[in-house]
Amino acid sequence: MKDKEAISRANDAIHQAGFFVEGEVKESIRGARAEPQSVDTGRFLQSVKTQNGKLSSVVSSDVEYAKYLEYGTSRVSARHHFGNTKTRNKKKVTDLVNDSMKKL
Repeated sequence: MKDKEAISRANDAIHQAGFFVEGEVKESIRGARAEPQSVDTGRFLQSVKTQNGKLSSVVSSDVEYAKYLEYGTSRVSARHHFGNTKTRNKKKVTDLVNDSMKKL
């Protein structure tokens, strides 16, 4: 029983962390973080979604030009919305999951 509770709590914490990261990526795209704003039509911003699985959470965008904004091109400087958000929030995400597990 304790194992099922631990897995359920970890799963919930991971999903909560995923939604937190999604919000932070969107703030980065809006220009509210260190990276340059990447909003023109709002399509990229609205495309950022979290997909939760068992003990997993993936934040991504399905627009075809997301990779060009993230990594840059010969004409556009890299903006690193996803990478910088990951780096900035690594401890916060780890703490979120760890704090949840301490409550067992």
